Amino acid sequence: MDKADGLSQARQNLSDYLRLNSLRNTPERNALLEVIYQADVPLQAEELAKLMTEGSASLRISRATVYNNLKLFEEAGLVRKIFQEDRVFFERTDKNRGVIRLICSGCGKTTEMNSDKVRRQIAVMRTRRFNATGWVLNIYGLCGKCSADQKRKQNRLNKKDKDKK
Repeated sequence: MDKADGLSQARQNLSDYLRLNSLRNTPERNALLEVIYQADVPLQAEELAKLMTEGSASLRISRATVYNNLKLFEEAGLVRKIFQEDRVFFERTDKNRGVIRLICSGCGKTTEMNSDKVRRQIAVMRTRRFNATGWVLNIYGLCGKCSADQKRKQNRLNKKDKDKK
């Protein structure tokens, strides 16, 4: 499912959820949902609020409205919270596939990867009394740049230690 199809399905799911709960469908809600579903990476609420006042959305939307709608989207199953260290991120949910993410512990860079082998293994897992609605696999390590920086620092320290002797 591509982004456009995912957004279209999310809009329909939001509309159904709002109707079931007697809530209004507002332009702000739809614009926020669009920003989330067009993003390639998980975003913090503050980043979403900033994106809403800039760019194509360009709506005057308060931070409180962003937070309230994120909570509503989470209840509706449209977004999920991701906790990384002391920060909270939000990302779209895609019930048709899970997410495999490589996260650099040095700079925080996040890269999604695709592994059919991992996806197949997760698909065949059976957990009793648990209905999985999605999954996220976060793999932590160092990206190439941070790994090279760390190696350079270690080499400098080793050289200083050698020079002292």
